[in-house]
Amino acid sequence: MRLKRFAAALATAAVAAGGTVVAGAVLASPAEASGNSGLGCVFLVKHRAPVKSKPAKKGKVIDRIRRGDRTLGSCRAYGQDKNWHRVVGTRDLTKGYTRQKNLKKLGTTEEFGL
Repeated sequence: MRLKRFAAALATAAVAAGGTVVAGAVLASPAEASGNSGLGCVFLVKHRAPVKSKPAKKGKVIDRIRRGDRTLGSCRAYGQDKNWHRVVGTRDLTKGYTRQKNLKKLGTTEEFGL
């Protein structure tokens, strides 16, 4: 069901953007996927987790990721201990940070054609 919602958001955004590949309102083109926006990796969510506004335990929860979902994120690690990744939440498609232990890297956006 969640994958259908993500696919519907992807298709709707692609039509609204005039046929370019768009994930939610996060990516505008493949060049931005790996460059400016910093979302160059595709992750499988291993555990349900919050998406926080900053890479710290005390950050405000702004979205969620759910087990089994696939999401876009940064390949770069953030935070003081370098164990946070910037990702797109699966509920509201909001960018934020989540712990590395909740994610499994599947590949880059170029490998997936995004």
